[in-house]
Amino acid sequence: MSSLRRALIALGIFAVLLGLASLALILGSNHTSPKGVAATLILIAGWGFVGTGLYAWYRRPGNRTGPLLTAVGFTWFFQALESSDSPAIFAIGAIGLTVPFAILIHLLVAFPSGRLERAFERLLVAVAYFVTIPMQLVWVLFADPGREGCDGCPSNPVQIHGHEGLAEAISTAQGLIAIPLVAASIIVIYRRWRGSPASERRVLTPVLATGAVAFGLLLVQLVLGQAGAGNGPQRVTFIAAIAAFACLPFALLIGLLRSRIGRDEEVRTQLTAENEQLTAELRAKVEELRASRARIVEAGYDERRRVERDLHDGAQQHLVALAMSLRLVRGRLESDPEAAAELLDEAMGELDEATRELRELARGIHPAVLTDRGLEAALGGLADRSPVPVEIVETPDGRMPSPVESATYFVIAEALTNVARYAEAGEATVRVARANGAVEIEVRDDGVGGADPAAGTGLRGLEDRVAALEGTLLIVSPAGEGTTVTARIPCA
Repeated sequence: MSSLRRALIALGIFAVLLGLASLALILGSNHTSPKGVAATLILIAGWGFVGTGLYAWYRRPGNRTGPLLTAVGFTWFFQALESSDSPAIFAIGAIGLTVPFAILIHLLVAFPSGRLERAFERLLVAVAYFVTIPMQLVWVLFADPGREGCDGCPSNPVQIHGHEGLAEAISTAQGLIAIPLVAASIIVIYRRWRGSPASERRVLTPVLATGAVAFGLLLVQLVLGQAGAGNGPQRVTFIAAIAAFACLPFALLIGLLRSRIGRDEEVRTQLTAENEQLTAELRAKVEELRASRARIVEAGYDERRRVERDLHDGAQQHLVALAMSLRLVRGRLESDPEAAAELLDEAMGELDEATRELRELARGIHPAVLTDRGLEAALGGLADRSPVPVEIVETPDGRMPSPVESATYFVIAEALTNVARYAEAGEATVRVARANGAVEIEVRDDGVGGADPAAGTGLRGLEDRVAALEGTLLIVSPAGEGTTVTARIPCA
């Protein structure tokens, strides 16, 4: 258990004991009436503020709302001390009687952040504390309970006699200051509510509305007091104001509950939108995968037909011619050795040509140099065979996984083929590097630009080859500014 939680539990136990002690004072009082109403309002408000404050304090330790609510609850029990028949306890109750109203002004003006953000708000709260603490203390020093209309109250043990008029003057000053103070607090509360976004009003509305009603009733009671109205109307409005203040912690709980419900609704609405977006993206990805798979299959068929055609038109023809030459040689070995020797020379030429074409064909499927000597040597071969000057700027050290090396090689091979065929370039550069768990490929030329992946199957095939390895391909080719092909392929 944390130290904060232990401290809050201790405060809660102390509040329960303080409430029970207040109940005993009220029930045993000789001058409090009606006792039931007084006890009910004091206990509900005191325990309500303390309970709500401790909960808010625990949930949000960095926010001052919790401590302020707790302070209101504890100082609320000063009203019970005025029910005591002991002069000393009665005097303490009279001194602290108005303190919770200053803390309430502080709480509502600073709600919900718990901080006073503007200079006017700080001035308002400072005046509230001045009226309810120093001025109240001075008033008690000259107040006579009997003259204040408190029949049966104990005498004031700290009263300075002979200056009874000062108590009335201080009380009048307190009222004259409190009236604009409470009115300004109501205005601040209203402006705070009006300037808040709709989501924040879920918390503010019940709290600030209840506080505004309570302060409004208190303002009426103060105006009646300054107007010299009888004790009856003042007492009714004061009890109504106390009842409204007693509802304030429960309004706070309602606001917090509405806020949580609102946040849950908002979370569900985010989540729903994100789910719909993810579903749409997934469908698009599936369609793209289907199209890519279809293109890969079709490219496989095309490649198979190309290999078949190349074998038929190239190496196969040379091998057929070789077979015919060998049959002719066999028939002329004895009758015409010189002619047989010439035919053997022709057959060897056909064999060399068939071998060369088979090597070229194999290089198009998978170059042996890539398997045997790695990417750097294979790229060097590409650069040597390219009709456009190619500079290999950078290649990674060491070997990479075979699928990654193969994809890298063919991306560069196809890009250089396009440079030779279409770019009208003076030179090209190739850069391959490993970074952040991926291989990064760049082929740049200084040609005419204007390359369009949708216009041909070569670049589209590269996109599919790279996508099959969870990579990405980007082609930037503004007209007249050359072409840059970049690819990024994951490489653990």
